[in-house]
Amino acid sequence: MATATESSSHIMASATTVSDGLQVKTFAAMQHPNFRTYFAGQIVSLSGTWMQTVAQGWLIFHLTRNEFMLGLVACIAGLPALLLSPVAGVFIDRFPRRNTLLISNLLLMSVAFIMAVLTFNDTIAIWHVLVLAVLTGIGNAIDAPSRQSIIADLVGQRDLNSGIVMNATMFNTSRVIGPALAGIILTQYGPAWCFLLNGISFLVVIGTLLALRIEHVSPRSTGFAPLARLKEGWQFASQHHIIAPLLLLAVISSALTTNICSILPAFADTVLHAPKDGFAILSTATGIGAATAALLALVVSKYVRRGTIVGVMIVFTTLTTTLAANATTVPVAAVFFLGYGFGIILLFVTVNTLIQSHVPDAFRGRVMSLYTLTFFGVGPFGALVLGLLASLIGTPPAIMIYTLSGGLLSLLVVARARQVIQLT
Repeated sequence: MATATESSSHIMASATTVSDGLQVKTFAAMQHPNFRTYFAGQIVSLSGTWMQTVAQGWLIFHLTRNEFMLGLVACIAGLPALLLSPVAGVFIDRFPRRNTLLISNLLLMSVAFIMAVLTFNDTIAIWHVLVLAVLTGIGNAIDAPSRQSIIADLVGQRDLNSGIVMNATMFNTSRVIGPALAGIILTQYGPAWCFLLNGISFLVVIGTLLALRIEHVSPRSTGFAPLARLKEGWQFASQHHIIAPLLLLAVISSALTTNICSILPAFADTVLHAPKDGFAILSTATGIGAATAALLALVVSKYVRRGTIVGVMIVFTTLTTTLAANATTVPVAAVFFLGYGFGIILLFVTVNTLIQSHVPDAFRGRVMSLYTLTFFGVGPFGALVLGLLASLIGTPPAIMIYTLSGGLLSLLVVARARQVIQLT
């Protein structure tokens, strides 16, 4: 939504009260030079990442013609995150977050260049993709919680909630730019160019990270006993009356809703009969909905309690995803996937904001590593089962079973933890 900030300038002065009593402007984080530099670099790199995601999904289905393999690659990428994300949170709370981001981006850049070389040489095989997925998972296990946690270092506590929303805006703007570019490049030139451009995009983000001058250094945990710090972070999160149910909602949504994107290549090919263009259009539509949700998150929360937003988006996402699964043409499917993207991201941005509003800085890295673990650790196993289910009963029925299960379980959590609905 960097592209949408000009047209949305009338809401830049809007303020909202968050749970810790701070008043923040929607775009207040952009007043910080460090955050602007970080924003610019990340939006380039993340657009490249989404470009690679689209190209890799097409490549996997092209090589195997098997929905299960789409889920398997996602699962393999999630294994390192499942094991490493909690430990990564300990390091993030102990060492400078810019340094952990530099390490993760160097690793992810290497993976992109290797994918490009193998594909250009026409020697890429599914086992290559699986091995590189492991390396990608290691990079994501470090990168995701670092990106979530560094916001406090860049904008300070006063503008933290604005920074969280703008970070989500940045991430989801890339979900529009990346798939749109991938649709053009994949169709005209092939997947290898998507991988190469993604690798180049990491040079931009590495340069911007080196240019940062950190002003607001969050308190670091004292001492360094990884297992003790890990246990301390888990106990804090699991016993917190607000954070625990919010993390459970993130787990359910990641396992049963967000990973629906993992089988979009199969849906576009076998249902819509548009393997390249259709997949790119659905990915772009999902990104547009997601980007819109991220941009409007603080504005909506000014008029509606964040807890209410969580409940409404659970129902909305379940409905739109069910309708998307029954679509038979690209335009109709794109409309419903746009709604799916809007609902799931507004849900996650709201959950993210509520968690970060309640977590002390000393625990931020460890708690956010648990939060990102839902995406990169739990979600991929859901993708594996979804891919297997789709290969057995078909993609549309599998999507409907998943989304209805996710919606019902999420509503059960909200019903049992009524304090979530009351959050402002």
